[in-house]
Amino acid sequence: MSKRLGILSVVGCVIAVFLAAGLYAGTNIPDTVEMKNEKAFDQHRMPIVEFSHQKHTADKPDGYGVSCGECHHDENGEPLTDLKAGDEVHHCFECHSGKGAGTPKDFMGPPPDAEALNSYYTAVHVNCVGCHKKQDGPKACNQCHTKK
Repeated sequence: MSKRLGILSVVGCVIAVFLAAGLYAGTNIPDTVEMKNEKAFDQHRMPIVEFSHQKHTADKPDGYGVSCGECHHDENGEPLTDLKAGDEVHHCFECHSGKGAGTPKDFMGPPPDAEALNSYYTAVHVNCVGCHKKQDGPKACNQCHTKK
């Protein structure tokens, strides 16, 4: 009886290891990302936005139901619709490498041109504020740029 229990224990442990490895493989996305970029700004004028992948991607009503491709896009600004958790993606600054902080007029008015979208500041704000307008999310600066 004890030999059988020992074998079952070993088998159970092996199964647990494989399950844990499978669960871990798809979770290399940090939940909270500080939208902080020292390469783009000499100094941040506003508190750093803490973006939660979990809150944005979870289905409603617990989250906002936003797909990965609504933020991560190709070189033409088209959503990467085939992305899934764990896929490697480029960071905004890899393509939007223009430096300096603009002003809300850069993204609250008419759509900016390609040159303006080269700016990390403008590109990130166009993406976030545009989605917030569509999804009825926060639009005031201090609703995302919150003090700790």
